[in-house]
Amino acid sequence: MHPATARIIPPHPKLVSHSSLERGRGMADIARLTGRFRRLEKTQEPRRIKPRSVEQISEVLLDRRRFPSPVRPVGANSNGTRCTRVHGGTVLDMSEMNKLVRLDKKCVTVQAGMRLRDLVRILADRDLELMASEEQLDRTIGGIISSASLFCGTAIDDPNLAASVLGIGLVTPNGRNMDFDTSTPEMLQVLRQSYGLMGVVHTVSLRIRPRSQYTVRHGKIGFAELTKLLPGLATAKAGVKIYLLPFRNRAFVELRETDGKARKPRALAWRARDWIANKLLPDLLYLLRKVPGRRFRDPLIDGFSEATQVLINTRLVDAGSNAVEQTGKFRRIGPTARTRSCTWVFPAKQFGAALYSYREYCHRHYKISGFRCDLPSLAYRLLPDPCALMSPSFEGPVFALSLRTTVTDGWEDFLIDFGAIAGRFGGIPLLNYTRGIPATQVKQAYGSRLEKFCLLREQMDPQNRLINQFFTEHLG
Repeated sequence: MHPATARIIPPHPKLVSHSSLERGRGMADIARLTGRFRRLEKTQEPRRIKPRSVEQISEVLLDRRRFPSPVRPVGANSNGTRCTRVHGGTVLDMSEMNKLVRLDKKCVTVQAGMRLRDLVRILADRDLELMASEEQLDRTIGGIISSASLFCGTAIDDPNLAASVLGIGLVTPNGRNMDFDTSTPEMLQVLRQSYGLMGVVHTVSLRIRPRSQYTVRHGKIGFAELTKLLPGLATAKAGVKIYLLPFRNRAFVELRETDGKARKPRALAWRARDWIANKLLPDLLYLLRKVPGRRFRDPLIDGFSEATQVLINTRLVDAGSNAVEQTGKFRRIGPTARTRSCTWVFPAKQFGAALYSYREYCHRHYKISGFRCDLPSLAYRLLPDPCALMSPSFEGPVFALSLRTTVTDGWEDFLIDFGAIAGRFGGIPLLNYTRGIPATQVKQAYGSRLEKFCLLREQMDPQNRLINQFFTEHLG
């Protein structure tokens, strides 16, 4: 048995329900039952390497004595799960491989460690833009195309940045450098959103276009009206983003339409919106948490949240573009970020029921435990994406529900119980964004596609050089 396999601790399949909160179980009991947040008694720090060339990546993968398994590539460390964590293995920090390789009017090739915001600036200087984006601008290009991403795409956009990939340079687990492009569509379909399990991505080629513009429309409605509109929103020829305040029964719907009539977007307005939504509001709510008495404090938090949404969704912006939106600088990611988030994806046909259950769960959980998310939740309509075998929208349009908070005490309990609820509505976990995943949910959500992916992974990496405990638990 390979040393990496010997360290694997299989998860317990039992799920935790709301009764665990009612009986007063703590995180230690939940961890023992689910295995989701288990900690090894003795933590061995991984070896951290910052490669600057393809040759150095190959050296790491070939030398198993100096660089023990598992080997996990890391970009901006934006993951909300343990998908890049290793115990006594090797971490490949790709941040030094961040150069522009090639650029023309239709394609850009960059090293995998380049940050999204840096690439956007390079393209904007030439009046070009990407055909998709990601909410977290500090993520690296290699990380974005190798995992799930969240994006409010218009009718002329690609479903996500991974779908824009035209080519990938990859070092396989046996140290071999290989290039894949549109002449090998089957391999590109496997490599997109493959979570670094097929090899270490070192270069990425993306489809680009001249800068375009869209019109932004807003509306404020209740949850009941929203559920009636969801079937139309699922197939709308517009980008769909929804801000949710479950304790106020409010939803702010944002539609982005490319109708050829959009005005030139105001960059200053987008910067102000970014600052209000991603800096001012989280900082303000963090301070309001210190107000004593939740009967007074929590309605105050809701009031500020709703007022902020009214401002940023009705007053500031009426036109935009991918290039302008991607200039925001206040979205922080990683373990030092003030905001915590967790995202589940739901089939469009089941999202209405899931949304209603989410609202009821928020109220019920608050009464039982006193915990509630203080930031508005976000929902995105994700376009169909058959370009990646592990895409959550492979079979049709879906809605992603992103829960957000600045409160850490009680957050993990909240997610574990919500994970059990999400599974009842066809919830699809994102392996880099979804915490508290029930033991069998990944297999149920991805079905035969997961079986095919795992079979190909075993062929590419028969000695389990790149798979860590997290993926072993969820993929098998």
